[in-house]
Amino acid sequence: MAACARRVWLVLGASSIDCHDESAGYFVTSFDPGSPDVRAVSSNRPDADGLDDLTQFMGGRVVSVEIAAIATAGAVIDEVAAMFGPFMVPSARPEIHYVLDRPGAPERVLIGRPQSYSYKIDDAYQRDVALQFVAADPVARDPAGQSAIAWAGSSGNVAGRRYDLTFDRIYPAGSASPTPATISTPGDVAVAPLLQLYGPITGARVLFKVGATNSGGVGLVASYVIGSGHYVEIDCAQRTARLDGDPTKSVLTSIDWNYVSSSGGWPTIPPASTVTMTYSGTSTTSATQVVATWNDGYLT
Repeated sequence: MAACARRVWLVLGASSIDCHDESAGYFVTSFDPGSPDVRAVSSNRPDADGLDDLTQFMGGRVVSVEIAAIATAGAVIDEVAAMFGPFMVPSARPEIHYVLDRPGAPERVLIGRPQSYSYKIDDAYQRDVALQFVAADPVARDPAGQSAIAWAGSSGNVAGRRYDLTFDRIYPAGSASPTPATISTPGDVAVAPLLQLYGPITGARVLFKVGATNSGGVGLVASYVIGSGHYVEIDCAQRTARLDGDPTKSVLTSIDWNYVSSSGGWPTIPPASTVTMTYSGTSTTSATQVVATWNDGYLT
C-alpha cells in the first residue's frame, strides 16, 4: 500500500519544522486548512422579498494544526511543545506549507499570523499541542512561480540592404513585430501578476484581454521614459510601481490612471480562461519586453 502523501510544515525565514515526525515521536492528529471568510455586502430589498447582494470578496481564514507528542514513541514531550515557540510569536508570519493526498501531491502555501499556541500539561505520557493561525490572504498559493513574456517590438528601423546592380536598389528598413504572451492559470481564483516593464520604451502600456474583452491594463503616462537597462516593477496585487523594483523609487504618480480605468482596472488572470498580454509604447527596440510573474491560487 502506498504511503499517504499528507504533510504539514512551517517555514520562518531560514528555519523550518515538520509538524509530523514519527522518528521523533510526534504526530499530526488533525489539520484544518480552514475556509475563507466571506465579506458579505447585502441589504434588504425595501419593497420586495430577498436581498440586494453585492458580495464579491473574501476575508481571512483560520488554519489549525493539532499535534500529539507521545513519550512511548520516543518524544521528549515538553520539548516537542517548545519547538514550535519561535513560529508562534505574534509578530511572526510563518509560511504554512501542506501537501494533501491528491493526484500529483501538489504543495500549497498560506502565510499565517499566530493566534493560539496551547499545550495542556496533564501527564508524563502525552502532550497535545494546538497551533492556530489567521491567514490574512485567504488564497493558498502554489509555491512554484509562473511567468510569461510579451515583446513590444521595435518602433525604430533596423538597417536595410543597399548594393549596386545596374542601378542602386534600396530595400526598405525592417522592424521586429510585437509578440503577445498567452497566459492561463489552473487555479480556483483570479490572480494579480507582478509586472516588470523593461525599456527602452516611452509611455509603456500593458493590456490583458480574454478574447475581445479587456481583463485589465496598466500603463505609464505618455511622457514617462524607461531607459535601456532599466525597468518599472508594477505589483498589481499591492498596487505599487517602482523604478528598478527599488522601494525608495516609487513612480506611482506616473501611472496613467485613465488608461487603467478604461482597460477594466488592474490586470488579473481569471481562472479557466486564456489571457493575451500585450506590451506597447514608443521608442522601443527588439529587446523591449514585459515579464509577468505570478503564483497560481487555490481555495484548498
